[in-house]
Amino acid sequence: MSLLSFTKCFIGAGGEQAAAALTTAMVKMSPEAATAAELKNMEQDLDAAGQLISQLQCELTDERHAYDVINAHYTQMMGAAENLQHQIDAASFLKDPLQASLATLVAQIEEMVPELDQDKKEIESTLALLTEAEVAYQAKATALRDAKAKLTRAKNDMAHAAVEEQRAAWRAETARAVAGLSSGSGSGINVAVDAMMQTAQATRDRAATLDMKAKALSGAKTTEEDPNIAAAMSAAAGTVANATVADRLAALQQRK
Repeated sequence: MSLLSFTKCFIGAGGEQAAAALTTAMVKMSPEAATAAELKNMEQDLDAAGQLISQLQCELTDERHAYDVINAHYTQMMGAAENLQHQIDAASFLKDPLQASLATLVAQIEEMVPELDQDKKEIESTLALLTEAEVAYQAKATALRDAKAKLTRAKNDMAHAAVEEQRAAWRAETARAVAGLSSGSGSGINVAVDAMMQTAQATRDRAATLDMKAKALSGAKTTEEDPNIAAAMSAAAGTVANATVADRLAALQQRK
């Protein structure tokens, strides 16, 4: 493929390639390896555009030099033809040799014209391609800068998001801890206190019962040991304490 053909294909696809490369770089920005590879491709694409511009500049320089050489010779020959024409116009004799020389010179000039015109067209075409290549180069450079800037912003956003996530998790954990404190409101302590109070009350109840039992048992013993209480108890029962045998017999006789 010739340089001009390659240039046309390259420039024609340049804008789409830059946009596609930028989009791919943004889509694949998460995997570091893929991102680095995509940015490297964009840089290589930019370098290729720069090399193409350099080649076009060199070719344009060569074409202009070749055109200038031919054009200078053309201008010289045109000057010579005009000079011969002036001589023919001013001569009163010997016009035929001058006419023959002029005809030969004009024929040579006419043969140069197509080549000169072709060289001029090639210069114009190369210049147009160079202009397009420079525009494409700027577009690629802008796309690469934007991709790197967007990648940097995306990485920063990810870092900020990670920090925010950590902060949110900490806030959530703190909120749960606070909620646990407030919802408890000492309920565990209250339950423990209530249980202890109930235990104390039960203990007191058992102590009172035991004390009542002790007093009851102590009172029964006192009744048995106290002679006055025993006599009263016997009298209430219809017996006389320490009664004599005669009394006891009399009591039995009364039952008859």
